[in-house]
Amino acid sequence: MREIGIIVSLITGALILLVRDWRMVLLALLGQYVAVGLILSQVTPPEIALIKMLVGAFVCLMLYLAARHSGWSAPAGLDAPRFSGDGAGIRDPLPWTGLAFRALTLCLVFILTTVFTRDYPLPEIPPEIGLTCYWLMLIGLVILMLTGQPLLAGPGLLTALTGFELLYTLLESSLVIVFLLAAVNLLLTASISYLVAVQGRNPSGERS
Repeated sequence: MREIGIIVSLITGALILLVRDWRMVLLALLGQYVAVGLILSQVTPPEIALIKMLVGAFVCLMLYLAARHSGWSAPAGLDAPRFSGDGAGIRDPLPWTGLAFRALTLCLVFILTTVFTRDYPLPEIPPEIGLTCYWLMLIGLVILMLTGQPLLAGPGLLTALTGFELLYTLLESSLVIVFLLAAVNLLLTASISYLVAVQGRNPSGERS
């Protein structure tokens, strides 16, 4: 199960970077939370893994409802320079980050992740889980830098936070820490949902 969780974490991180359909991004984010829950279920008490998966499901539901209720009804294509919300376009402030550029960035991030895992192994963490932690944190930060849309940048930030959570939970697996991290996730998601709603209701506004 742990190996499956690691593989799914790598795949979902890549999808969140490559895909520009917000529905697919949220689906990949949900899969990522489930994958991390599977990893935690093998190395921590099962209730911690369950909390992580439930929080992840609630996070994705909040983002989905915010997007739907604010007019993000039509998904953008892989390389579309605009988003559509009820027929109105929203200009992507970073249109140069096309699919080819993101694919190249993905390869570079994977190389950097393997180098970090080899040269800077995380203490008391199995190497394959250390690889997952590095991957999620790095890919999340890259996603955050490569898009100006909150509905795409938000999952990137949450991905980076998930990598940090995985690392910290393995080092300190008390329920108090788990609940504090869950609260941070929910507060952060509430902020992202607000930005999504504001942008969805002002589709003609130019963002920079």
